[in-house]
Amino acid sequence: MIGRNFVRVKVLQAIYAYEASGCQKQSLALKNLLKEFDENYELYILLLSMFGNLTAMAQEIIDNKKRKFIPTQDDLKPNSKFVNNQFIQLLDANPSLQQHLADINNPWANDVAQVFIRKIYDMLSNHDIYINYMQSDESSFKEDKQFVLNIVEHFILDNDTLMHYFGDIKLHWFHDFNDIVLLVYKTLSSFTKEHATDFTLPPMFKIDLDGQSEDKQFLIDLFNKTILHKEEHLRIISDNIRNWEMERIAAIDLILLEMAICEFCEFPSIPLRVTLNEYIELAKYYSTPKSKNFINGLLDNILGILKAEGKIHKQGRGLMG
Repeated sequence: MIGRNFVRVKVLQAIYAYEASGCQKQSLALKNLLKEFDENYELYILLLSMFGNLTAMAQEIIDNKKRKFIPTQDDLKPNSKFVNNQFIQLLDANPSLQQHLADINNPWANDVAQVFIRKIYDMLSNHDIYINYMQSDESSFKEDKQFVLNIVEHFILDNDTLMHYFGDIKLHWFHDFNDIVLLVYKTLSSFTKEHATDFTLPPMFKIDLDGQSEDKQFLIDLFNKTILHKEEHLRIISDNIRNWEMERIAAIDLILLEMAICEFCEFPSIPLRVTLNEYIELAKYYSTPKSKNFINGLLDNILGILKAEGKIHKQGRGLMG
């Protein structure tokens, strides 16, 4: 389920933290990295199950208004369109989601979490997407599903309140929040009425027919091999740098260069162009404004040297381009 671009980001962060700690206990650093992915799956489950909690909160508010000493006509005949959202009802009843929620002891099932759910519902109910949905005369599974997808895209994504709430639970959830939201959106998009009961939530790492995960192994190997071959990578960088000093290279840039060289030489099934493009993009988002061009030029030069020295061995057609 998770993409390799996100894996590269997490490995980058893990190696940076590992080196900042004095390079102690590489095995522990890898263990913590894998643990973050397990915890991110927990965040994925929490976000998927949040919709059912929001409709339950809406129902509770409706019930409380009906019990008022002098209820209004609107209190007695409320608009229950959100509460009766077919898509959310089927999602909330999905056996796979409920099992995963039970496995993490349903963190929503406490008073503090429910206070937060009420806060999010109040924010949502004042959003244009919600207001327009509630005023619509249409009633269909298709509309209900699109409404939920709109919520994810225009309300949940980049939502500071949600990011800070989850970030207070686990710090890396603040930084990984939007990436997990995109996984939630992808899952909801593929969730259908016809397969609602037998829909199985995908694992964090895609599993092949042999029960193995190529992406998880990629994460482990990229982390370990980048560290293992650090001295060789630094020598390659030093030999190819021009009009610059190694000491002046930003720490993030140096790790990005090391990871890219590692992929060039140690991962025979990954096309060179994919590796080059990925690390140029990472430099654009995670380093200095000039890092993209610096890394692009240096990696391009290093790649030519490594090819000439016969240090790159790719398996399959088109991987050397």
